[in-house]
Amino acid sequence: MSEDERVEFTQKWIEDAVKKLLQKEDIYESDMEKIKYLRIGENYYNSYMIEMSTETPPDPFCDTDGGDEWGTGGDGATVTGRFIKLYIDYAKENPFEYIDSETGKRSLQLSQYDFWKEFEEEYEETEPEEDGEDWKDTVKKWKSFEKTILCETYLEKFDDDDAYEEWYQRTGRTIQWDISLFTGLEVLRTQGAEYKNMNFLRTMPLLRVWEVVETKFASLAGMDDLVRLKQLCCWLD
Repeated sequence: MSEDERVEFTQKWIEDAVKKLLQKEDIYESDMEKIKYLRIGENYYNSYMIEMSTETPPDPFCDTDGGDEWGTGGDGATVTGRFIKLYIDYAKENPFEYIDSETGKRSLQLSQYDFWKEFEEEYEETEPEEDGEDWKDTVKKWKSFEKTILCETYLEKFDDDDAYEEWYQRTGRTIQWDISLFTGLEVLRTQGAEYKNMNFLRTMPLLRVWEVVETKFASLAGMDDLVRLKQLCCWLD
């Protein structure tokens, strides 16, 4: 049996939130397996947010605080089941390319908008795909589940824009490592930031739902692994 090692975070605000959720000062790998739900990323200018829960999220998943992206059918609805493979193939051929207006740096963003327009007919032929469970019942489950969520906001103040930009870039480069420490996740929701690739999801064998909001990627490496998901939601805010 491997030794249960202590977890080292790169972001103190993430570490503090985990300690608050688990009511522990020292966090070990086995502790991280207890966290089943994570929403993390940019909240508003100069701010990051994190939401966590040790309770099992609804299956199928939906979020009533969102919009059509968690409904069934129509533009923006979450990709489910067999359509995930279809979306992966489409996204690899037609990734949304983002160009930074100041640096000219290129990165990739995933969006389902054009995907729905192209595959709307195929989707309608197989809808619904929620294992026979009534979606309204799933919404009720979400309302019950959200009461278990710990939500923390991290706001850091800076004397000038250069200091903020340095902190922002540093956080964006390292947050991917901290997310990979949440090995017990069933639902992951990422918002903002820029990741090297999608390989960090491989540390989460139980992951079944991933929401990607305004998230940039330097590479689509690891995207083929998403076929194991039950739901995938990619949208531009």
